[in-house]
Amino acid sequence: MGRLTSVIFFVVLTLFAAGAHATVYFDVYGQPYEKDTIAIPPFAGEAGGKAEVSDLLGRDLDMSGLFVVAPRSLMGNDLINEGLDRSTIKFDQWRSLDVEFLCKALVQQQGSTFSLEAYLYDTSDGTLVFAKKYDAAPSEWRRVVHRLADEIILAVTGEKGIMSSRVLFTAGDRLHRDVYLADLDGQDVRKLTDQRQIIVSPSVSPDGKYLAFTSYKAGKPNLYVVDLETNRDVYADTREGTEVGASWMDARTIAYAHVLGERSTIYAANVETRRRRVLLSKSGILVSPAFSPDGTKMLFVSDMFGGVNIFVEDLATGKIKRLSHFGGYNTSPAYSPKGDLIAFVSKTEGPWKYA
Repeated sequence: MGRLTSVIFFVVLTLFAAGAHATVYFDVYGQPYEKDTIAIPPFAGEAGGKAEVSDLLGRDLDMSGLFVVAPRSLMGNDLINEGLDRSTIKFDQWRSLDVEFLCKALVQQQGSTFSLEAYLYDTSDGTLVFAKKYDAAPSEWRRVVHRLADEIILAVTGEKGIMSSRVLFTAGDRLHRDVYLADLDGQDVRKLTDQRQIIVSPSVSPDGKYLAFTSYKAGKPNLYVVDLETNRDVYADTREGTEVGASWMDARTIAYAHVLGERSTIYAANVETRRRRVLLSKSGILVSPAFSPDGTKMLFVSDMFGGVNIFVEDLATGKIKRLSHFGGYNTSPAYSPKGDLIAFVSKTEGPWKYA
């Protein structure tokens, strides 16, 4: 089984590059914003089995919540059939449809290569925002489109898109579950394990080489780390007690909680050298480690002040601060990709809620 990072190989050729400081067309933080309207007419060369390419891009941008995708029913044949070059595009007609951005592209498949040459225009003045070419294996055309969607989001908002992200999850019945991976839109589902045991808390290393999870295959919850290329166990903690909550500190170091009796310990372990060290240890609850993007802080769950709450530790100084002050039970903390927000699950009144 290949590494996750080897699933697709992109060759990205920048045909046109904006200046070092790209234009941000609207700010998605701190204030209400209006969605921009983008038109995605059928791409040139889509005939012959790839008519889904432009449709998928439209679905991606719609799912992002940042764009209104112009209905094709508004586009006449003259707009649909115009060329890719700026000189052939009727920007005044696109503007009359309240279209602010226009994506044109050429789809080609030659032998073992799928190619997508894409152009993004600002219709207000006909500016070419970017032009890029993506090459990949034909089977990976969906990944190419997700990448293009992220490029458009970055160009317009100044923030990275998430459409190329993948979802890691467990599925099965109550007693037999395995780990799966899927695109954000639920397509291209891959089964990563075949244990047919209870499996929880899967986590993939940042470089996609290793998969960590807690499995009951030995009759109790133990931590395992598998090399996804060889499907071989490279690290396991099968000591007495429970090992849960795998979270990667870097590409080779994993943190997890070990609970034995009344004692809880959060360990950091290098899965290749198998060296393990203690990050925190105390009586009571101490679980769910999660790390800031810069690796300087660790979130965790503890009952050190009575209720079960979210805490953060500065790993350099050891200083600990309580973050949650409501709810009867707060768990599963996670940093946002920028490190400026924290998500967690809280039990307040009634069912569990995301905070």
